[in-house]
Amino acid sequence: MDNNTLAIYINELRNQCINVEASFNLFNQALASQAGPGILFASQMIMMPASQMSAMLWPTRARARGRGESLRKVLQLPEKHALNDRRLAEMWERTDEKTDEWIAGTKGEQVLFDFVGNPKAIGDGNTPDNCIFRAYDPTAHIFYYRGVGYNVKALADAMSDVAGRVNNVYRQLFPDLAKADDEARQKALEAQKAAQAASAQDANTNAFSAAPDGGSVAGEEKKAPAKKTAPKKAAAKKPAAKAAAKKAPAKKPAPKKASAKKAAPKKAAAKKPAAKK
Repeated sequence: MDNNTLAIYINELRNQCINVEASFNLFNQALASQAGPGILFASQMIMMPASQMSAMLWPTRARARGRGESLRKVLQLPEKHALNDRRLAEMWERTDEKTDEWIAGTKGEQVLFDFVGNPKAIGDGNTPDNCIFRAYDPTAHIFYYRGVGYNVKALADAMSDVAGRVNNVYRQLFPDLAKADDEARQKALEAQKAAQAASAQDANTNAFSAAPDGGSVAGEEKKAPAKKTAPKKAAAKKPAAKAAAKKAPAKKPAPKKASAKKAAPKKAAAKKPAAKK
């Protein structure tokens, strides 16, 4: 293999390693939030670069085996490796036809689709691997696709091993680019740390502002609304005024007693017949 061809393949392998890293970041985030669709999506995203790396380093076709041997020699890769899996290398070849074949081969069987958890806990617990279309078992770290199970943890370790070897060769072939990449990565790391520090500072500021004895402006703004509650207490006295208003009408029956005195003249008129005698 000439240097130009080697440089192209090493650069492509490095790109696939970067894709794997991004996919695992998504995968870990989805696991942390227990987002089932995200876990399945990220798992499938991991399998794509893993398949391409497997095909480049352990090609299944005879005409490409020489290229695989040359790359493995440069990278000093052992023949026994988790990426040396024909099923993995050919995972995306004839994918539509393989789906047809899976459907035809599982007719009349209990099948499992898009599931996160222990497949044995579904149905009667006897679903065979070949009847699982897509699933991830977080306990066993197995991702199933079209009836084939792949150990995600083992693949992660295998791709990490390849990434280290690829980066070493990349630095030899592209020293200037490698240096620029290192500087960019360092700046990105510093920016990330600064963002995390700023976020932590904001959190501390908010906590301080919420404290009863906080002397910050934000704390004073939060105390200001407490003064507005005073009118509410004054308003609470309004029922007493209403009660007084209700008591005032109670004095009105007094005129009724005065009208009762007017009945006295009627008795005086009753004495007139005695005067005639």
